[in-house]
Amino acid sequence: MFNETNKFIVYLDTDTLEYMYLNYTKRRNYPVMNKLYSLLSDGFVKNVVVTPLAVDHLSLYIHENQIDMHFLNMMGELGQVQFLQRFTVKMLQLIRVINHFFEQTYKKPLWKDVFSSDPDEKYTTGFNKYHSITAQNVIKTLEREKKHSRIYDFIESYKAKKDMRSIASFHFNYLWEQFPDFIRPYLPKKGSPEQHIKSFLEYEAIIDIPEFHIISNIFYSLFELYGIDDVETGNKDDILLAVENISTYLPYCHFYVTTVDIAELIMKTGINEAYNVMVYDHNESSLYKLIQDLTDSMRQKQMALDKEMKKSMYKRGGNHKF
Repeated sequence: MFNETNKFIVYLDTDTLEYMYLNYTKRRNYPVMNKLYSLLSDGFVKNVVVTPLAVDHLSLYIHENQIDMHFLNMMGELGQVQFLQRFTVKMLQLIRVINHFFEQTYKKPLWKDVFSSDPDEKYTTGFNKYHSITAQNVIKTLEREKKHSRIYDFIESYKAKKDMRSIASFHFNYLWEQFPDFIRPYLPKKGSPEQHIKSFLEYEAIIDIPEFHIISNIFYSLFELYGIDDVETGNKDDILLAVENISTYLPYCHFYVTTVDIAELIMKTGINEAYNVMVYDHNESSLYKLIQDLTDSMRQKQMALDKEMKKSMYKRGGNHKF
C-alpha cells in the first residue's frame, strides 16, 4: 500500500480527460463531466484532492510544437502535482526494494518515488507556471518511455512459456545492465556489485515488486482475453499503454480510472485490493460511482478532521461551543 498521502490521489486516464477537456472548452456538454470536474476542483481548493498529470496525458494536446494552454489550465484547476516519468518511477521503486533487500537505510519519503513534488503540500492553481512542461520535453520523454518499454519482451516470454520467476529476473537484470550507474550507489559497499545483483535476482520475492506484480498479473489475463496474436501485432496498443500506466501509478493512487477492459481485468485479479485502490472505467455509470465514492470519502475525512480538532480543543481546556 503506497497511497499513504493525506490527500486523495485521483488518476484519470487519457479518455476521461479528453471528455473533460471537451466539456471544459464548451465543445461538448457532458453532465457527468460537469459534476466530476466540479467535485475535483472543489476538493483541490479545499486541499484534500489532487488529480496528477502524467506525461502521456499531454500527447493529445501538442499542436504546432505548443501545448494547448486550455488543457494545462484545466489541469491546474484540478491539482498541482505531476507524476514522474514511468521509467523514473520504475527505477526508483527498484532502488527502494534493493535497499530493503540488503537491509540498508533509505531515507527518501515514499512520495518521491512517483511525484515531482509532495502531494500533501498546499498548491495554487496554474500548471502553466511549470516551465519544464514544454512540447519538446514531452515529445522527448514519450520517445524515451517507448524506447525503454518492456511490454514486447513480456509478450515474447509468454510465447516461450517462461515462468514468472525467470521473467522477473530477466526484467530487472535488464535494468541493471542498461543503467548500472543508477543502481550501483545503493548496493552494499563490501563485495562486487555484480555479485550483489546476482543474489538479488535469485530472491524469490522479486515477482512481488509492485511494478512487476501488477504488469504480469494484468498482462497474462489480457492475453487470455484477446489472444496473443491481436496483442502482438499492435492492435491493442492503447490497452498496452493502459497496462504500463497501471503498473507504474496505480499503487500510489486512491481512485484510478482506466479503460473498460483493463478495469475489468484489475477487478478480476484483485490487484486493486492489494494496493487499496478503487478502480473505475470511463463509462458514464462508472464515473458517477467514482463521484459518489469520492464524495463519501471526502465527507468521512472532514468528519474525522472535525473530530480531531474538537479533541485538540478540549485538551487545551478551551471553552468552545459546538
